[in-house]
Amino acid sequence: MCDDMPGAANFKTKPYPRRCTECGETAVMPADIAYDAEVKHDGRLHRFRISRLTIDKCQACGEEFFTNCTDEQITAALRDFLGLLQPHDILRRLSELGMTQQRFAERLGVAPETVSRWLNGLSIQTRALDNLMRVFFGFASVRDALTADGPARTLGLLTAESGVPYE
Repeated sequence: MCDDMPGAANFKTKPYPRRCTECGETAVMPADIAYDAEVKHDGRLHRFRISRLTIDKCQACGEEFFTNCTDEQITAALRDFLGLLQPHDILRRLSELGMTQQRFAERLGVAPETVSRWLNGLSIQTRALDNLMRVFFGFASVRDALTADGPARTLGLLTAESGVPYE
């Protein structure tokens, strides 16, 4: 499973079966389980079920091991559960717009490292930033308004009646 996760090519994996740290047997193999996840994100605890989570499990004693790969699966499942953009969605849109991660970060007003963590699956964007990314990707007028120097001072501050900026 981890082979198709972001950054998976950077890690060398040990061959199976592996030695169990609990019982000492060389019987740890990948196994698919159903998993009830509880993950705190954006100030809330989210509970959701993952019908197929690949973990390492000892076939001798039954000990279950959660790895970095398992964590990546849970993160992707949380994004899916919350309806947030996945890293590959963000990368695809950046590619379609011909925009670098650096320029994208400047336009959103976040650090380039933040965008890098989103794209590598190491961090999950908040709902607010996910919404901002969606309107940024969806509307050229938003991309035009959000410049690297920040939005125009009057952006969003015009009165409905006169079109004149608030003082």
